[in-house]
Amino acid sequence: MKIIITGTSSGIGKAIKEELQEFEIIELCRNCPYRIDFNDIKAVEKLKFKDVKGIILNAGVGYFGQFEDIKTFQIKEMINVNFLSPMILVKNHLKEIKKQKGFIITISSTSATHPARLGVVYSATKAAMRQFSKSLFEEVRKSRVKVSTIVPDLTITNFHQKTFFKPSNDELAHLKPKDIAKIVKDIIYLPKHIVIEEIIIKPQLFKLEKN
Repeated sequence: MKIIITGTSSGIGKAIKEELQEFEIIELCRNCPYRIDFNDIKAVEKLKFKDVKGIILNAGVGYFGQFEDIKTFQIKEMINVNFLSPMILVKNHLKEIKKQKGFIITISSTSATHPARLGVVYSATKAAMRQFSKSLFEEVRKSRVKVSTIVPDLTITNFHQKTFFKPSNDELAHLKPKDIAKIVKDIIYLPKHIVIEEIIIKPQLFKLEKN
C-alpha cells in the first residue's frame, strides 16, 4: 500500500513516517528523495503517483505578526503551501484513492478553529483547508473514502524556530510529534464503518514562551 506523506523532514511528518513503517511511503519535502517545494505550484501539478491509497497532508508554513507587516510574498507562500498545493495533490490522486477506498488525512492547527491574532493569514489558510476537507468528505464518502482532519494545539517542532513564540517546556503544556503520529495510525486502522471527520488535540495546560 502506497501512502504519500508531505513534510517528512522533521517534526510531525517525520514522526508519522516512523510510525507507519509497514507501508510503502512516498515522502514529499524539500529534502526528500522526491524533492518538492510546495510553493512551486507548477511543480506540484506534475506530482502524480500510481497505486496511492492514502495521502497525509502535513507540510505547512507560517509567518506571524501584525497583518500590515506581513510581506506579500509571505502571504502567497502560505496560501500555496498550506492550501493550494494540498488541494492539487489530492486532486491528482483522488481517482486512485477512490478505487482503493482509501483515505486523506490533514494535519491542521487550532488556528483553523478560532481567530488568531498575529496569525491572520496562517489561520485563514488552515481554516480554508479544514473546510475543504469537510466538504470533500461529503463528496467522496459514497466512494468509501475517509477524510479526516487532525487539529493539534502547541506541539514541539521546528515550526516555532522562526516565530516569536514557542510551546512551554512544561510536559503538561505541549504535545509531541509522536502523539500526533499515533493518532494518525489509529485513524487509518479504524473499522471500515467509522470515520473520524475531525479530532482536536490539546495539552492539559496552555503556556507559551517567548523565542
